[in-house]
Amino acid sequence: MPNIQQPINLQKENEDLKSEIKKLKSRKRYGLVWEHKTEQVAELCKTKLPVLTEDRDKEIKNDTNKPVNILIEGDNYHALSVLNYTHKNKVDVIYIDPPYNTGAKDWKYNNDYVDREDTFRHSKWISFMQKRLLLAKGLLSKNGFIICAIDANELCSLGLLLDEIFQEKNRVGLVTVLHNPKGRNQARFFSENSEFMIVYARDINFSNFNEVAISEDVQSSFDQSDENGKFRYEPFMRARTVWSRENRPKNWYPIYVSKDLITITSEKHSGYYEVYPITNNGKEMAWKNVKETFDQLNTDGYFSAIKEGAKIRIYHKYREQQVLKNVWLEQKYQSEFHGTNILKGILGKNIFDYPKSLYLVLDILKLTTKSDSTVLDFFAGSGTTGHAVMLLNKEDGGNRKFIVCTNNENGICEDVTYPRLKKVIDGHKDYSKITKIPTNLKYYKTDFVDAEQTDRNKKKLVDKSTEILCLKEDCFEQVKTGQGFKIFKDNRGKYLGVIYDDSGIELFKKEIQKLDKKIITYIFSLDDSAREEEFEDIKKLVDLKPIPAVILNVYKQIFK
Repeated sequence: MPNIQQPINLQKENEDLKSEIKKLKSRKRYGLVWEHKTEQVAELCKTKLPVLTEDRDKEIKNDTNKPVNILIEGDNYHALSVLNYTHKNKVDVIYIDPPYNTGAKDWKYNNDYVDREDTFRHSKWISFMQKRLLLAKGLLSKNGFIICAIDANELCSLGLLLDEIFQEKNRVGLVTVLHNPKGRNQARFFSENSEFMIVYARDINFSNFNEVAISEDVQSSFDQSDENGKFRYEPFMRARTVWSRENRPKNWYPIYVSKDLITITSEKHSGYYEVYPITNNGKEMAWKNVKETFDQLNTDGYFSAIKEGAKIRIYHKYREQQVLKNVWLEQKYQSEFHGTNILKGILGKNIFDYPKSLYLVLDILKLTTKSDSTVLDFFAGSGTTGHAVMLLNKEDGGNRKFIVCTNNENGICEDVTYPRLKKVIDGHKDYSKITKIPTNLKYYKTDFVDAEQTDRNKKKLVDKSTEILCLKEDCFEQVKTGQGFKIFKDNRGKYLGVIYDDSGIELFKKEIQKLDKKIITYIFSLDDSAREEEFEDIKKLVDLKPIPAVILNVYKQIFK
């Protein structure tokens, strides 16, 4: 048979060529490029929707005035998906210590260990991290921070990935941490003894570190305290040449001090000491602030006067703070002594490799959290982040709360993370300084309902939504269960109601009329309406929201 050439479809060829040109034009010219790899846990969400179920046997409840902390057992992709509904823009600090992708079978992708011989080792890791970091970004508050621990294996890849997701302008810095001074004896070239923390702000225009000291030497210098925190007294006079009277004439003025050294003012008073910034050898210098600023600062004992020989010296309060360096060398950051040994001591056995130093996480939280911050760690591992949050609360009386997530591979959640957190809360006789911290903990596991949006599946999602709604509203104490409804409250007088089906509406209305309080109310609805017409008679007592529509709308966005 002769080979008969098929006619060329010029129109199709032209369309294909245009399509290829369009792809080439849209291709990234700078940044991280990798082979995107399919991940089973993400693919599962095309047919199943993640929810949470509580393991009530593991609940720890010992102080109703303290926050409720959360431990989630399950894949962090599914946990982060749930949190995108419950905690969107509510997390203040994310600290993660992801797998380092060393190739030493320390990490699984699609249920298989990724070793050095895997051609797509780096692409798999980047794909894995990108999915989770994109979900995490939506959780951060506008003044929040994310801190990623990493070593040299994926440092460069992670930096470019974070630049892409959080934007380079929001990169706060890269910190080198000396975590293992001994290094590795078998290294061919450099013996690695350090790791890194990459720090990004959600929006650097709204984010600031706290003014605290983290170095032990600097901390010890702040030996005074008042209701506003720690401080030390420093001379109000500047004694350097650039601060001479001649160079700073506006900072040269008298300060008047009463004979008992109690009253300090810039206004002249008869019988008061008249004090100028003059050194012991008679040099005329300058005060740190001009007179107007002195008057503004001169409240609540900010200045003190001390008689030193024949002279009166003016001192001022200098609040706890520190110029932060991006190389952290202190012994407290070493993982063997303050990670491995602490964990082994608390649990009584060594069953987890390479936990972070407790004090490393503690110090980064000192810099980035407020007293009521929510902290998330979705690579919880041994639970160091949860421990650090509790310890910081113990040190400064704060009410921070944590959400930590880990899978249960090799029993890590049940045998390591949870037992450690429980020991920290209950107390350990050999670690009394860093344990015995009363607080509350709830233990959840990820679960699933079918994703197809049938009426039956919508009802299943509503029936499984209780834990998600309690987590979203931070209301966990169940105060009433009736046919088709439940009512919860928190320790501040906030109430949450969940109506699961039509049978619960009238009974629920009667209960909240007894309470006579405004109550956030989630009601089962097959569409986006909150069925307001059925609550017209008590509309002042309810803040109505439809379920599962509010949950499904979030999942549509993240699983599209």
